Amino acid sequence: MNHEEIIKKEKIYFELVTRLGSEMLENGGEIFRTGDVMQYAAHALGLKDFNTFVIANGIFASMLTGGQTYSCRVRYISLSPMNICRLEALNTLSRRIVAGLDDPLEIETELDRIQSFEASSNKVKILCAGFGSGGFCYLFGGSFFDSATALLAGCILYIFLLYVLPKLSLPKIMYNIAASIIAVCSCILLYSVGLGDQLDRMTIGALFPLVPGIALTNSFRNFLENDYLAGLVRLVDALVTAGGIAIGVGIATALFL
Repeated sequence: MNHEEIIKKEKIYFELVTRLGSEMLENGGEIFRTGDVMQYAAHALGLKDFNTFVIANGIFASMLTGGQTYSCRVRYISLSPMNICRLEALNTLSRRIVAGLDDPLEIETELDRIQSFEASSNKVKILCAGFGSGGFCYLFGGSFFDSATALLAGCILYIFLLYVLPKLSLPKIMYNIAASIIAVCSCILLYSVGLGDQLDRMTIGALFPLVPGIALTNSFRNFLENDYLAGLVRLVDALVTAGGIAIGVGIATALFL
């Protein structure tokens, strides 16, 4: 293999390693784990002097190409909800790379497959959101009828999230405001026709699928690991989400109660 072919192969590997890291981060992977996975994969693929700096919404990576010049790459990653199934598949792929998988085409094909991977159908997501809403309603003191009503409201909320909101292309804060308005209005409508006993408990349950619990937990974990920049980004994202939910609740209650 001549010098030009070596450089070309190194650049292909470099692109695949940075894509692996960006996919992990985009699906909710932890900052330190994303960096470690990229370092291990780069070492296994023979990349020289590979360095990476990972923050909550970006990756900066560099390597020595052909032993002479540095190649650099910057990837922006938008903050997204966690997708555990994709993360598990990406972790499995990284272990295969460390174990000896070095075929660029096979790695790229696997990344494409993981990127389009869906753990469950929309119907399952709607049912899970409904049962989650009903369960949280019950935990917060709601009766059986309150929980059943919250279950219906949670299903209505997720139908709206999956089939209506994606077509509107709203900013994130408007997305959360609109979603919380739908959740509260669903509870008010169901309560007005005689379903449920305590509107406040029903509303709490219906809103819980929107609560940014994972983002808030990850932000504090980043702070504990001395990764203050990533922790601050995730904390602000969680607070903006919570603020959007609060605004939506306020609008709905002011208009309909």
